[in-house]
Amino acid sequence: MLNFKIKKQFFLNCLSVVQGASEKKGSIPIISNLLIESVENNFIKISATDLEISIVTYCNAEIISEGKTTVNSKKIYNIIKEFPEIKGKEDEDLFIKFVENEAGVVTISYKKTVFKLTTVPASDYPTIIDFNSEDNFNIELKTFKTLISKVILSTAASEDTKRNLTGVYFVLEETGGKDYLRLVATDGHRLSLAQSEINYKGKKTEGIYDLLKTGVIIPRKILTEVLKLDKEGFINILINSNNVIFELEKKSEDQNKNTKFISRLIEGKFPDYNSVLPKDGYKTSIINTKKFYNSIKMVSLLAEEKSHSIELSFSENNLLIKTVNTNIGEGSDELEINYKGEPISIKLNSRYIMDFISNITENNLSIRFNTIYTPFVIEPYIIPERAESGNDNMATPMQVIGIFMPMRY
Repeated sequence: MLNFKIKKQFFLNCLSVVQGASEKKGSIPIISNLLIESVENNFIKISATDLEISIVTYCNAEIISEGKTTVNSKKIYNIIKEFPEIKGKEDEDLFIKFVENEAGVVTISYKKTVFKLTTVPASDYPTIIDFNSEDNFNIELKTFKTLISKVILSTAASEDTKRNLTGVYFVLEETGGKDYLRLVATDGHRLSLAQSEINYKGKKTEGIYDLLKTGVIIPRKILTEVLKLDKEGFINILINSNNVIFELEKKSEDQNKNTKFISRLIEGKFPDYNSVLPKDGYKTSIINTKKFYNSIKMVSLLAEEKSHSIELSFSENNLLIKTVNTNIGEGSDELEINYKGEPISIKLNSRYIMDFISNITENNLSIRFNTIYTPFVIEPYIIPERAESGNDNMATPMQVIGIFMPMRY
């Protein structure tokens, strides 16, 4: 029977990491549970799965007797979270006791506070896919989370649409002898692209290299869980023909092994996004990011709830942002911008634009458009260092593009 003592904060941190992979109201009751088991060197292993994604993590504990069991994920997390904090006693740690008896009941206690939870036999818990391969690569977690955050809002929210649009497309691009990890997402009305240079040291034949050169679609849900990580370091990426593993490298002795985020890949072909990337001859405008966002946010208060439509009217050094709601009224705002082209008015979804801009940290945006029917393109405007240095081959560390299809008049 599993029996251990563990510091509250260690336990809570581990339970927090795996919460997103446990199914709260699944058709199979056991996937609402966590699998907790003792492993070597006084560590416990905690696993969660909803049969689509899985998370496995490790934390330090004093193992009194070895074993494994399953308990309700949400209940044990809420219980541990509510145990008292010890303040002002730096040398004293709050140790929680976890004891399973022969009847399959787990007692969780601290001093006079006691909770008892029923369990389901660990033998009934689904097998979690795992694999190891030297054919992998890593990327700084901070950079990886930034890439994900730039594109994930452009995935299709409902699986009533094509399933291949509910994930993010990962593809390896090679430019000027350098490797770039590119993430692309689209719901058919908007598209976001972000890429960053990576140090790919793996073999450039077969395996993960061929998979990434072709491209794979990774579910939104597992990427959402990676975004929740409040840690630093590197994340290792392993991919085979059916699954992906994001392995967070352990940073302290409080962990025995790396935390793993595991998911099936989405089958199907990703749309040909290259066909909508901006071409030469587009009109260009430079706009202050914060002013543009705030103006759209204010005007869109009166936009129609279904379409969220606003009209952007560009004229020399001026942008008029306007919406008309036949049932309520209308609103407008004007901004001074950098624009020298011919006047043009383009109707767009304000919610899509704000979603994209909200993740842009640069002060200014570069906006490109051609006609009222061709894609409307937004990119962070970065003063090109290459122009100052005279080197046209310098690449920015990260490239981000948002592409939006204009709405019909």
